[in-house]
Amino acid sequence: MDHYGILSIVPPILAIVLALKTKNIIVSLFFGLYFGAIVLAGWNPVAAFANLIPDFIYAQVATDSNMQSITNLCIIGGFVALISASGGAAAFAKTAEKWVKKKRTAETAMWLGGLFVWFTDSGNSLLVGPIFQPIAERFRVSREKFAYILDATSSPICALVPVISWGVYIMGLIDAELEKIPNLADSSWNLFLEAIPYQFYNILTLVMVGYICLTQFDFGPMLKAQKRAEQTGKTIRDGGVPMRSTVEVKLPEGVEPKAISVVVPLAIMLITMFTIFFLNGFPQKSIDGIVIRQGIALGFILGGIAAGFINCKLRIFTPKQVENKVFDGMKDMMFLIVMMILSWSLGSVCSQMGTAYYILEVTQDFLNPAVLPAILFLIGCCMSLATGSSWGTFAILIPIGFPIAAIMGTPLAVTVAAVISGGVFGDQCSPISDTTMLASMGSACDHIDHFRTQFPYACTVAAVSVVLYLIAGYTEHAWIVIAGAAILFAVVAVLHKISVRLLKNTKSEYPLS
Repeated sequence: MDHYGILSIVPPILAIVLALKTKNIIVSLFFGLYFGAIVLAGWNPVAAFANLIPDFIYAQVATDSNMQSITNLCIIGGFVALISASGGAAAFAKTAEKWVKKKRTAETAMWLGGLFVWFTDSGNSLLVGPIFQPIAERFRVSREKFAYILDATSSPICALVPVISWGVYIMGLIDAELEKIPNLADSSWNLFLEAIPYQFYNILTLVMVGYICLTQFDFGPMLKAQKRAEQTGKTIRDGGVPMRSTVEVKLPEGVEPKAISVVVPLAIMLITMFTIFFLNGFPQKSIDGIVIRQGIALGFILGGIAAGFINCKLRIFTPKQVENKVFDGMKDMMFLIVMMILSWSLGSVCSQMGTAYYILEVTQDFLNPAVLPAILFLIGCCMSLATGSSWGTFAILIPIGFPIAAIMGTPLAVTVAAVISGGVFGDQCSPISDTTMLASMGSACDHIDHFRTQFPYACTVAAVSVVLYLIAGYTEHAWIVIAGAAILFAVVAVLHKISVRLLKNTKSEYPLS
């Protein structure tokens, strides 16, 4: 397990610290990437600068899945801009207000919307976000809370589904390990399904979002953000920089926005996606990642064509204006695309420097059969937080943890679930994770504010998950997730009360009434 020692963790830590300090994610990612390149170039800053483009940036952009993701982001950006500018989202929100009467109901609707879009982590935030933003603004839901709801219903739910790219990728890693251990009479499909009830972090995250939306038991920095929005109407703090612009909808005189301009395109988009999924064997068999991305792209394209036709028919836009709106939406994606490319490149640097191997090496002395799942979960949390990559964490820890579990007699399903949950932790809350960036983009939230307010929530779920993995390592009972949910609810209620008391007793800019 080659690595550069403690230097292996400097690039991601540098990027995270700079992001928190400067609140400039692009600069932070670049300096983290550049420092790693300098180390890899033998401390030659000139050679490192020359190697940045071909060895890291070009290499990551040229990867098939990354290029497909970039293309899909452009397509999704055009679609989102078109339906947003048509006023259809606002009309849909106005219709939905018949059922949405309170802030808690609005947030619960956002949560349910996030659960509905279970087939893509990247499309989740960019689809659900603009649709529910008018409702969020109407009921004074802070952008920070909106971003958390989007983020916590993206990768956590995707990691539970075996028939999309997440499941296909994880099962591929498991297959490679099963081939090395022929005496294990099992399949990757069975192991993945058996691991689902043990994905404690992912299940509890999804449950916690709904619980907090229904009870309004926010705590920590999120409580202050919610109070700011509630008392002042400022859904984003003064000086906050939203990850995307929120353009005021201006329609031609005499033209009323229609919900049909968003409902029909969305219906066509979903029908197209699932038609492609069904034609490729869903739900009887898993679907290749490229098929998932193809379905998403074609769905958004046909949905966009339908949106363009409807907008022209309703005389909201001319054909030329439709084209301009689509390209404006694609332009809005460029900031996110640059961040994702830098994030991928930083992940490549971490891989070459052996960041994950170093973290594993300094913790391996703590391993024993019963606590192996808990240790792998914690290692996965550290790795994914530092690299922003869940898939990279899976790629390292499954080949290492799976054979150890098989030899030591640790339950394989619990072990696999622990690795998946640990990887999703950082994927959801790391400031250099693409899904975290997408949640900030979808909610039009300041990215660092999103990380700062969400992180205590993620850590709360992770703390309960560690306890559950310690128990599961000994008992292998999936039902303990129910007890874990009860414990989590109690912890959240206590933290809410403590935060309310602290906010009352401090000279806060937004005191509780």
